[in-house]
Amino acid sequence: MDTVAFPSADEQQRILNDASTAIKRSAFLMRKAIEDDNMRDSLKHAAGMLAELRTSQLQPQKYYELYMLVFDQLAHLEAFFSDERGKGRSYAELYELVQHAGNVLPRLYLMVAVGCLFIKSHEASPRDVLKDLVEMCKGVQHPTRGLFLRAYLCQRAKGLLPDTGSQYEGPGSGSIQDALDFLMTNFIEMNKLWVRLQHQGSARDKEKRERERQQLQDLVGKNLTYLSQLDGLGFELYRDQVLPRVLDQITSCRDDLAQLYLMQALIQGFPDRFHLGTLEALLDALPQLQPGVKVHSVMAALMDRLAKYAASAASGSNDPRVLEELAAIDAFSKFKKAIARIIASQPNLAAADAVEMYTALLSYAGSVHPGVLSIVDEVLAAAHSTLGDRGRGLGGDARAERQLMSLLTVPLSKYGISACLELKEYPLLTRLLRYVTHKELAIKIVHKVLDTVSASAKSGHGAGPASGSGVTHISTVEKVSSLFRFISPLVADPDLPGESGGATEMDDEDLEEEQVLVARLLHHLRSPDPGTHFAILKISQQQLLVGGPRRLRTTLPALVFCGLELHRKLVRPPAPALAAEAAEKDKGKDDMIGKDGDEAAAQDGKGVAPAADGEVEKESEAPAPAAAVAAVEQSGSDADTKPAVSCEELLQFLLAAIEPLCGGPAGQPVVASRLLLACGYVASEEAHLELLSYTFFEEALILYDEALSDQRTRAAALYDIIGYLQRCRVFGPESRDSLTSAVTSACMRLLSRREQCRALCAAAFLWWQLSPGASLSAGKTDVEKAVNGGGDRGTANQGEAGGLKEVEAEAQPGLYPPVRDGDKVVTMLQRAAKVATQAKAQYGATGRVRDAAYLGAYLEVLDSMMRFWDSEIPGVDTGKVQDLLDKVQADLAAGVQPDAATSRRWQSTLSYISTTAQQPHGKERYGKLKLPQVP
Repeated sequence: MDTVAFPSADEQQRILNDASTAIKRSAFLMRKAIEDDNMRDSLKHAAGMLAELRTSQLQPQKYYELYMLVFDQLAHLEAFFSDERGKGRSYAELYELVQHAGNVLPRLYLMVAVGCLFIKSHEASPRDVLKDLVEMCKGVQHPTRGLFLRAYLCQRAKGLLPDTGSQYEGPGSGSIQDALDFLMTNFIEMNKLWVRLQHQGSARDKEKRERERQQLQDLVGKNLTYLSQLDGLGFELYRDQVLPRVLDQITSCRDDLAQLYLMQALIQGFPDRFHLGTLEALLDALPQLQPGVKVHSVMAALMDRLAKYAASAASGSNDPRVLEELAAIDAFSKFKKAIARIIASQPNLAAADAVEMYTALLSYAGSVHPGVLSIVDEVLAAAHSTLGDRGRGLGGDARAERQLMSLLTVPLSKYGISACLELKEYPLLTRLLRYVTHKELAIKIVHKVLDTVSASAKSGHGAGPASGSGVTHISTVEKVSSLFRFISPLVADPDLPGESGGATEMDDEDLEEEQVLVARLLHHLRSPDPGTHFAILKISQQQLLVGGPRRLRTTLPALVFCGLELHRKLVRPPAPALAAEAAEKDKGKDDMIGKDGDEAAAQDGKGVAPAADGEVEKESEAPAPAAAVAAVEQSGSDADTKPAVSCEELLQFLLAAIEPLCGGPAGQPVVASRLLLACGYVASEEAHLELLSYTFFEEALILYDEALSDQRTRAAALYDIIGYLQRCRVFGPESRDSLTSAVTSACMRLLSRREQCRALCAAAFLWWQLSPGASLSAGKTDVEKAVNGGGDRGTANQGEAGGLKEVEAEAQPGLYPPVRDGDKVVTMLQRAAKVATQAKAQYGATGRVRDAAYLGAYLEVLDSMMRFWDSEIPGVDTGKVQDLLDKVQADLAAGVQPDAATSRRWQSTLSYISTTAQQPHGKERYGKLKLPQVP
């Protein structure tokens, strides 16, 4: 065995250059002799060229360059031998002639070249020539030289083997058995030479030699490739002859690199059905491999190969009986036992390597045994028993932790989120992850719920009934509890002191982005049974409260909207005969609450998740017809049964849920105010609960007084209060007077007089309510206005989108008739006009240009008064409108300069009056007004 160290890199390069020059020179002379038809000189120069391959001073990589130079030139020599046969010289004579070469290596290369032509010509038995060549090659035992010589033999003999059905098969030529013997013998000898390569050179170059050996591994693997390609190789031959000999060679070579590569080549090279029938033999060989072999990768490769085979069979690409065969041989149990034996036989096996095997086993189980959750729990339990003693973070092994993440991700993709929530061992493994890694897994789980079509739509075994949009819903209390355990890092800080990744270490933007996912998730936690749905909401609230104030700012609003969605289901059961039709019609309607109340507030309020808000609106607009009919049938059959949850209980729950947002560390008074108003409206118009509705409005007014300091914010909140209160009809006179008095007082406490005026004008609508379903128009119907080119006027701040049309109110159970007090309306408008007059006086006292904004206050009163006038509210007459027009025009004529917005509004008002006065429907009323001359 050559253990002399190789020369330096520069010296090797010099040797390679000299040898290349010699080869090119000998090749030139050989080709010249071939042209001269000189056999003797051709063989002489060919032997000289091949003699350069006898060097032992080159490392395998550089020797390969030399080999390729010679290989290219041997093609010319083979062509010359073919021509000689045409001239009457037999291959038998040439075969004898080349054996006279002086050195063994050139002689064997020449024998291989002539021998392959000898077989091709059918002048000799392939069996005899191949056996002679493979035995003669044993004369070269130098690892590098012998390996390349046998690689040349294997490559040249391809296609010349006496395979079944081949032209070289016959009684005297050989059979498939001879082809197997040739390839197996050459494989065994090449593997021995390849293993011996590790002993060349000095010990300090061992890593480099291993890299070079890896580059040469395909030379050995070609034998196995050619074996698998033999047409005559059946399962019996493979099981009885090929596999035992290959496994014996693998286990006996005792080389880490060789064993790993050859096992992988064996698994990838031969057909899946062969592995299916010899699974036990393959698994029994694994514990016999060297401790340094990455057995986990071999196991993973084998399981992945069979898993893909089973998946293709399930899809119809292969024989569907494959799944039955895998179940019959109980491949899963065999894999599981093999993994246990490997772990037991290798105490120092890395945790990541062990988890990789369990990951492959779980993927295999998902392909072969879809839907069998007990198998998943078995794998997870086995993985936990292997890793459990390492504690959280797996002892700081980052690679093992990442591999564990991969293991825990497999059930999500193979079985779905609903099935994962039933796994008992899953949470135990998640506890082995560090907080930050567990959070990454939690985000994947949440996305799986948000992005996956409901499993019930596919197989009937889902997380719960899906809505018309087909989203996944988690519909049982047990699964919701499991889900929060799975995603605990998203809703709570680390339970171990000092562990990184908690909310205190995140900036507001990142934390809000994370919590928006949780807020969206809440809309997927629902059940068709109201009692179960309410229980889910309570569990969600308990889990969210643990997360601390910074998380609650984003998640609690979404929880409240989920509760409002449940409330809609409680109070709006569809009619049995019209359930499907109503579901279709609702798609084209704007829900009053969703449009003007809770959902609009969510879009404006910071901290309310937009995605969650949109989900509520989507579900409310398009309920599933089948689910609606089923709910009606259920409600009909249980008409005498007390509901599992009442509207009062649900609203009390929502009141408690909003409380953390009202103040303290989680305080968001703007969002809390809008949520309170939305709930107060629902308590009034849907539940007809006066005391609860009053409580919600009372809390909103307290928040307005105590928690809002910014004037712009206070004004916006006040308009919200007015808008919601104007539509509530559950309040009796006393309760309503208390609330309207508080609102009126709040209007006067606004700092800006123009803002006071605008608020008072809006508050005037509190004393003139619309009936449900009443149209909002100015004077005539909407159709007439559209034909005549008219349009609604007014601002959003006034709480309505146009003028008022009086409609006779119909009494509804639990609600009072709409408030219609014209005197109060006039009083509020007069009060607003008085504030505008005070603003004018302020302008006269200061002379400041900005104080000229009082003209805008007059226009606020004018617009509101015209809207009431259009609707013929008692007490609002032409004289009052004309008086305001004259006041504004007089001040403008006196030289008061309004701001640009006020000026545009004034011109728009005059234009509207002038245009409407020319229309048939408005001539009688607007023709009485005297407009000032517009310059």
